[in-house]
Amino acid sequence: MKNIFKIVLFILSIWLIIFFVIYVYSQITNEFDSTSTAGPNIIDVSNSNPIVIPKSKPIIIETATSSIATSSISVEVTPSSTLVTKQGIIKLEVPFTTQAPFAEWDDERQQNACEESAGIMAMAWVEDRKLSKQEARDEIVAISDWEMANYGVYQDTSAIDTVDRIFKGYFEYDKVKVIIDINSQDIINELEKGNLVITPVNGRELGNPNFVEPGPLEHMIVIIGYDYGSEEFITNESGTRLGKDYRYDRGVLFNAIRDYPTGYHEPITGIEKVMIVVEKK
Repeated sequence: MKNIFKIVLFILSIWLIIFFVIYVYSQITNEFDSTSTAGPNIIDVSNSNPIVIPKSKPIIIETATSSIATSSISVEVTPSSTLVTKQGIIKLEVPFTTQAPFAEWDDERQQNACEESAGIMAMAWVEDRKLSKQEARDEIVAISDWEMANYGVYQDTSAIDTVDRIFKGYFEYDKVKVIIDINSQDIINELEKGNLVITPVNGRELGNPNFVEPGPLEHMIVIIGYDYGSEEFITNESGTRLGKDYRYDRGVLFNAIRDYPTGYHEPITGIEKVMIVVEKK
């Protein structure tokens, strides 16, 4: 009888151990399942700055030695004539001239010299040289006379003809190209690469209060920078003596972009969004 009682007690002990093991295992399993089915960690970026300058396209500053880090921008830096300010502005240092440096607006060559002055400013930037009023005036006249002698017209050269005639023909400079079917971000992308951008525009759509009303239908401007905060393009606007670092709203400038045919007030059909991109040597 005593042996039977020991056997029963042993069996009960075994069952209790088995039950305890099963209970502990079920608790561990439930805890693991609840952890593994939880969603991924999510970082709220809704309030972060939307401006991103990719490191694969470093922005360059003239006065820094290594890098710039602000609350809105972090960029790499190497020496050049490109400028980035702490306020989130990219800007190329480009010499400025108006179409009529000495206000000789009665000279038709200077009245129609937006393409020539754009080319002159761009080449002064390419060659890292200053540009005096006299030099600008003399070169505007020289280019216009050269175009007249070689092509029979100097007014209103299209984007392609501006590249072929003024840059490649007169200046003999070929690190320049025309890009068609652009959007406003394409312009910013080129500026971020350190390139200069020139765009043909309908000047009447720019709303520049310094233009003689109603403004030019065929006009060309040099885009030298962009303000990420205010979303404005910074230009060298040759149509006014107040055109150095002149700002246009991003949407206003892009909407005004329109190529035009070469010739004196030739009919314009359609709207072609194009830009001229000038690279340094």
